[in-house]
Amino acid sequence: MNNKLTLALVQHVSTPGDLSAGLERISTYAEKANQAGADLLLFPEASLTGYNNSLETNRNIAPSANGEHQQAIASICNRFSIAIAYGFAERDGDSFYNSVQLIGDTGDTLAIYRKTHLWGDQDRKLFTAGDDLVPIIQYKGWSIGFLICYDIEFPENVRRLAIEGAELLLTPTALMEPWSTVADRVVPVRAYENQLFIAYANFCGNEYQQHYVGHSCIAGPDGMTMAKAKKAEVMLVATLDKTDISNVRQTLPYHRDRLPSLYQALTNKKP
Repeated sequence: MNNKLTLALVQHVSTPGDLSAGLERISTYAEKANQAGADLLLFPEASLTGYNNSLETNRNIAPSANGEHQQAIASICNRFSIAIAYGFAERDGDSFYNSVQLIGDTGDTLAIYRKTHLWGDQDRKLFTAGDDLVPIIQYKGWSIGFLICYDIEFPENVRRLAIEGAELLLTPTALMEPWSTVADRVVPVRAYENQLFIAYANFCGNEYQQHYVGHSCIAGPDGMTMAKAKKAEVMLVATLDKTDISNVRQTLPYHRDRLPSLYQALTNKKP
């Protein structure tokens, strides 16, 4: 069993509507991450396409999950022997989804997750909501789950993935001002209360009139921040160790001491 995984995370300025720039950035950082010894590289929400596009722009540029852009990224994964998780506006017929795709180090697609919890009018006018969390996938002996941005602000999402065995959550985001508390406080708490690793990759700078907070982070199962960005473009790198998960779970047995029979109302009624 591989107890360690080296993760790289990119925080960058968005290039909305410019897929060529998105592919070039993925290639550039894949090479850097490979040189840093990373096994896996994570980009922000809609990193390839840009997030704050118009619906018309998405109609013109949004790729499918298995088209030429996916093939180009698969080739990059192969060339640099690294898995890449990237966000993009996904076209599927007449629908558009806010998606993240993980391609393995041999170029095979390992997972596609469509954002389930759409945020505000902006998400809802651009995207159709996904209808489920994707199954936990295996990569280099690690159990990996996926959420996108607003999804992680619902504790039920993270708890479900933790119960299903996730050891690492990949969470691309497009967190804008003034919501830095999500990156600074919520994400480390989600990691702590579920005793797993969370990688949270955000944009920085501006995208049209939208201002991003940066503050990307990698949080450990003890709730401590292993790597943290400020407001500039940066690649974070951290080596994750499963031993940290088992140690924390022995000290604080939240998973063992849960009483699911008391929480059934969470799934069948709203306040």
